[in-house]
Amino acid sequence: MVGTSSVRKILLLAANPMGTSRLRLDEEVREIDAGLRRSQHRDQFDLAQRWAVRPRDIQRAMLDVNPQIVHFSGHGGGPESLAQGRDGVRDLGQFSEEETPEEGLVFEDEAGQAKLVSGAALAGLFQLFAEQVECVVLNGCYSKAQGTAIAEYIPYVIGMNQAIGDEAAIAFSIGFYDALGAGRDVEFAFKLGCTAIQLEGIAEHLTPELLQRSTANPKSAGTSGQSSQSYVQSPPSQESNPIQKRLALFQTLLSLPGPQFEQLVFSLNVPRGNLGGASAAQGERAPKLLEWVESPIGCGLETLEQVLNSIIHPQ
Repeated sequence: MVGTSSVRKILLLAANPMGTSRLRLDEEVREIDAGLRRSQHRDQFDLAQRWAVRPRDIQRAMLDVNPQIVHFSGHGGGPESLAQGRDGVRDLGQFSEEETPEEGLVFEDEAGQAKLVSGAALAGLFQLFAEQVECVVLNGCYSKAQGTAIAEYIPYVIGMNQAIGDEAAIAFSIGFYDALGAGRDVEFAFKLGCTAIQLEGIAEHLTPELLQRSTANPKSAGTSGQSSQSYVQSPPSQESNPIQKRLALFQTLLSLPGPQFEQLVFSLNVPRGNLGGASAAQGERAPKLLEWVESPIGCGLETLEQVLNSIIHPQ
């Protein structure tokens, strides 16, 4: 069963293959380790590290460590990461779209070169350890696709929906593990990790996504069930305090995945230019959307709630 041990073991897997841009993985690991060592519940965590990880090293580490939390740090690859590498950005940056068939994570081969591992392969591995692993963190670019596959079997998986820079990735890890070390749960730790990115003044706080295995129809080894879902706070339909209701609506807008936010904008028929354009960050567009909704020409909060509900909880 998940989390039966009094000590939660964290397995950290790091890979920065030759020919890829150099990442500050050592700094990220140092910050995670330091945060856990100084935390209130430091005796409840054991951090194991594996570097220059090859695919076979993953299965060996899983057997040796028996972790409850697995954290990957390194490069991700996807159609958006084209031929040029970018220092300090965790996309693969060296393959063309034809050579990179799917978004995912990059490990090393026997020669130390980049080796992309499919989401299906990792999901199959984590299916075997579903009874012990409670959370998987994929701190590399474009890792949401593999995270979704893994979340068929693991309660909580964190993946990135686009490229993420080193600074944002490190800030997220610091906030996430500081919260766990303080005794908070994964959902709170995820939110604090995203907030930590904002506090550093980095406009990438919407890049991490928390994927949860369905609590209604969990999928475990040998069974079928509902696919994972992104964590989105529901609209506050029963909230009576107008100020709290408005704040809760704003938080819901911030937590929406990008495609659902665009669906909301389209459904409300927001006049072009009111939100600053599709290229603007969601953190900038959300308050402008709320401002338009409450304006004399806007649709009103009640309509916003109804449309949000229909998007988050489709029939």
